[in-house]
Amino acid sequence: MSRYFGPGANLGAPLRRHGGGRPASVLDVMGQAVTGRRSAPRPPVRPCSLTLPGVAGFVGGVCVLLGVAQAVSPFVLKSPGAWFFGVGAASGSKNGTFLGMVLVYAGVAVMVGSWFEIVRTLRRHPGAPLGPVTAIAVAWALPVLVMPPLFSRDVYSYVAQGEMITRGFNPYAHGPDVLGSGRIVSLVDPLWRHTRAPYGPAWERLSSGILSLARHDVLAALVGFRAVALVGVVLIGWGVRSLARSTGRDEAVAFALAVLNPLVLLVLLGGAHNDALMLGLLVAGCALARRGHVVIGLAFCALAGQVKIPALVGVVLIGWWWSDAASSWPKRIPRLAIALLTAAGLTALFSALSGLGWRWLDGLSDPGVVVSWLDPATAVGLALSHLVGGLGGGDHQAAFVEGSRAAGLAAAALISVVLIARSDRAGQLQALGWSLVVFVVLGPVIWPWYETWGFVVLAVIAEGWTLRILLAFSAIACFADVPPARFFGTSSPVLAVVCWACLLGAVLAYVSVRLIPSFPRRSVAPERSSTLRTGAG
Repeated sequence: MSRYFGPGANLGAPLRRHGGGRPASVLDVMGQAVTGRRSAPRPPVRPCSLTLPGVAGFVGGVCVLLGVAQAVSPFVLKSPGAWFFGVGAASGSKNGTFLGMVLVYAGVAVMVGSWFEIVRTLRRHPGAPLGPVTAIAVAWALPVLVMPPLFSRDVYSYVAQGEMITRGFNPYAHGPDVLGSGRIVSLVDPLWRHTRAPYGPAWERLSSGILSLARHDVLAALVGFRAVALVGVVLIGWGVRSLARSTGRDEAVAFALAVLNPLVLLVLLGGAHNDALMLGLLVAGCALARRGHVVIGLAFCALAGQVKIPALVGVVLIGWWWSDAASSWPKRIPRLAIALLTAAGLTALFSALSGLGWRWLDGLSDPGVVVSWLDPATAVGLALSHLVGGLGGGDHQAAFVEGSRAAGLAAAALISVVLIARSDRAGQLQALGWSLVVFVVLGPVIWPWYETWGFVVLAVIAEGWTLRILLAFSAIACFADVPPARFFGTSSPVLAVVCWACLLGAVLAYVSVRLIPSFPRRSVAPERSSTLRTGAG
């Protein structure tokens, strides 16, 4: 049986590497054949080149932590018992709220800018060791782990659903309101208190296990869900590194793009979203399958689909690329069918072991209760309903929105099939990453953390316009949570002037450093050594 992503794949591992992570080119090989030497490796990245942005990103994370710790903050829940600190105050000073807003936005901006600088430095020095980048990721994650659930209250829904199962309620038949009045239900966003769970049974059983281990204590359960999100981020880092190595890409660049991404750290990890675990299992499954462990890879992807069903796209990709890239359709279809049947069998097994049945499939559309013009598929339905209503056809908004969303999902499925079928030309990870992006864009609702689905995969092979899109949209999504205007007010004009002046000064300093060329330095020819240095492996 041929290995998954076999030697015929266009993203197969190169035969020889130069400068640590750079694939050998034709000119490199010809130069070695003629001169008997390797091409001179590019200069290694200096530690100080990563230290400054690394420290700056950590300071940015601390600023976000201080900002959300204020008595009033629109970015976290301030109800009593929602977190260990910074909650329970009935009101806070207007100046403190304004200062907290500035600290959060300044911290996010510093983290984004530091991320850009690290990626830029690593791309200019290919083959950099992964150790310093991993240390930076750990440092940036530390303040995030201390923060209250950030930018979202979804984790409180996880707590409520886990509590429901421990009490004998099926989260696919009832909403958290079935628990009655109490602290757990009060923390859930009112939008989701009457909504059934849209997640897979494996996730729901994990949620109930966390509540049991926490002995039904909300704060202990929140720590458990944050730990699960951390495990997901660690799996993302391992999977991205493995995929980068197997495709001949720079491991440090891929790791920095995926894990140091402030959208991943602040939104996925900070919000303790189960998307982190889904993505970690998906990326790790693809990496294992690429190493030849196809069945284990399918199991990981099927388990990821038990968290959120879009992860099953990975099963289709593994089944399609089970054979070599040169295999014909008649040879690929049986392997694809075996992969799909294997995933279906594992899904059925997980559903049976959970004891929750198959009713979870009925709740997959529940996140779509949010109707917004920002979602392309929903916007089409809203526009059509307004047009028909204006022509005297009556109010049929719900029908039009539901129909447009169904058409959007069908279009996303069709586009994904085309991408995977043409992945021998466009690239396997390109097909997987853009398929996930398409499902997000054409899905029933778009949340900032959904954007990480495709970006984490594309980080492995991001080049050119793909890299620009990843950087730009990740940065924009970090600022997607815009609070009401009243949070920007302050009774102290001096405080406002000082804060905005500091922010403007920091931006101008950054632009000056980036745009003003440094003074030319006098180059000194290095002494020749009798021993020829070769690129690090």
